[in-house]
Amino acid sequence: MEAPITFDEDTCTRCGTCAEICPLGTIIQERPKALPLLVRGREATCIRCGHCVAVCPTGAVSAGYPAEGPQYLTEGSAAIAPADLAAYLRNRRSIRRYEDRTVDRETIEALLDVVRFAPSAANRQPVRWLVVHDPAEVRRLAGLTVEWMREMAESGAEHPLAPIFPALVRAWDAGEDPIFRGAPHLVVAHAEAWNPSAFTDSIIALTWLEVAAPSFGLGTCWAGFFQTAFMSSPALAAALNLPDGHLPQSAMVLGYPKHRYARLPGREKARVTWR
Repeated sequence: MEAPITFDEDTCTRCGTCAEICPLGTIIQERPKALPLLVRGREATCIRCGHCVAVCPTGAVSAGYPAEGPQYLTEGSAAIAPADLAAYLRNRRSIRRYEDRTVDRETIEALLDVVRFAPSAANRQPVRWLVVHDPAEVRRLAGLTVEWMREMAESGAEHPLAPIFPALVRAWDAGEDPIFRGAPHLVVAHAEAWNPSAFTDSIIALTWLEVAAPSFGLGTCWAGFFQTAFMSSPALAAALNLPDGHLPQSAMVLGYPKHRYARLPGREKARVTWR
């Protein structure tokens, strides 16, 4: 088995930081100023988080597994003042009106290149992406969602959202899009069905997408009605045509916002219990 991590004897300063931050103790330093090493027989416990590679001040630690990078940061390039970050995050809006134009694939790829660094349980990185780029296909998926709602309403089936299905169906029949709000693109996060952390990991990744999108001039909105439908609709499952063994986890629409917001809406104060 190829070692997941290697250490360069010439450039390593023997500071031991890589061993100190290793989350599972796969790396150890047997004595001060000794060259770090992997615990024999525990190589498979490495979760490939890359912290050892990232923390090394001299670049003496190398990853032996496939990974894009490492990417070196210039001093201060990732520093954001709290007030600037707060203003950016508070300015986030759920966008429900979009311009009638598409986003080029290169921009979406650049956005997803940021999102791939989102954390995941044990660094499994289970999230895969389906980008429905064709607006006509997005519209078709919205129609399939509405048809599922229509069937549910007409059959009298029990569902927590059943009381609002008739109104959504009427809106669709009247020419509105209550499912995707006219967004030109849909991004679906999917993962292997066996993974118990897949849903949480997908929500984290989609949240990163939502937070990063405005820096590209884009707006997003969680596709909650679509998510409700794809869990139960065979027609939607067939339309998504995901790889065998994969399940859709959640989804988000994407496009250029039609409107700009001049001020922030109010929110309740944080409700905190201190122990």
